[in-house]
Amino acid sequence: MARFKVFGGVMLAFLAGSLPAPAQSILATINGDPVTTLDLEQREKLLRALGLPSSGSDAMESLIKSRVEADEINKYGIRVKSDELGPTYYYFAERAKTTAQALQQRLAHSGADAKHVENFLQIHQAFTIYARARNRAVEVSEKDIDAELARDPKLAGEMSYTIRQVVVTVPPQAGAAGLQQAAKEMEGLRARFTDCASGVTMATASPNVVVREPVTRTTSALGDQLADLLNKTPVGHLTGPSRDSAGLVALALCERSKAKSDAARDQASQRILARKIADDAEKLYKELRATAVVVKK
Repeated sequence: MARFKVFGGVMLAFLAGSLPAPAQSILATINGDPVTTLDLEQREKLLRALGLPSSGSDAMESLIKSRVEADEINKYGIRVKSDELGPTYYYFAERAKTTAQALQQRLAHSGADAKHVENFLQIHQAFTIYARARNRAVEVSEKDIDAELARDPKLAGEMSYTIRQVVVTVPPQAGAAGLQQAAKEMEGLRARFTDCASGVTMATASPNVVVREPVTRTTSALGDQLADLLNKTPVGHLTGPSRDSAGLVALALCERSKAKSDAARDQASQRILARKIADDAEKLYKELRATAVVVKK
């Protein structure tokens, strides 16, 4: 289905490719796209972890919202990567009166599938970006920024990280043996990777390794969990690997420094904008929801 192509596949397709699951029944269709009992169970777990109403009807409305929003943002090819979700973690953490790090832990232990959670967050953030693009007149005053910095002193201590993804590719047909071989190669890379310049040259000499372009992110943009991992990683070295659709991925920490003061002010501005834009996004969603075709079985 095209609806989730921006985010790497439909939640249903992802779940169908996992371990054998109990029989599912279709509860509704949203613009012709089915919602199953498994979708509903996943969304209930996610909503509980976010501290939001999580009854069956609440979960159904949340699924409708995600899919209606995804239909709209896919028209414009708006993309949000998994390492760019810091603002959205902060937004939901603020609503739940907790920290982004604590919220990430709650989500990790919620029982909700990680891909379901990621898709939900990506759609939310992408739709917010879309709403902001439709209303560029929204501005943040210097006074508002000063107030935000005073409210959260941690912003003034923001760190900046320059990172590169190092991927040991695993073809889908490789199976467990291919994954085991990739793990051995990644282990060897981590042992020999001691600075980004020589490490990238060494890594790319292997036909199985892809090194992405460097990106620079602040603590808030990364989220507390990833920032903590990078703080524990020596500069010039690789983090432990994680699994994704391409294979095994580690982050090369090329630089870590205190963010410039303007970076902290920019982050404060982004937080304020996120709250303002959230109101605009909700109004836009209601317009789209009014024309969506939702059929409950």
